[in-house]
Amino acid sequence: MRYAKPFRIPLKTARGAMLCALACSSGCVRTVLVPPGEPVRLREPIRGAKVWVADKDGREIPATVDLPEGWYCLPDPGL
Repeated sequence: MRYAKPFRIPLKTARGAMLCALACSSGCVRTVLVPPGEPVRLREPIRGAKVWVADKDGREIPATVDLPEGWYCLPDPGL
């Protein structure tokens, strides 16, 4: 039992060093911020997207659709 405590500190240090090395070696991640209200183009298909659609009376009802790659998504201009 007298050896249990000294081994915990180096193990935690090794874990921390390994996590830092992994984070640094993973490469750069590029983030692009899109201003609110701007259209975006889908990079891959989205299956089962939850959307609001208008029925024959003009009321909005919930629905699900598959959005193909390349389509543009726009915000509601009324918001």
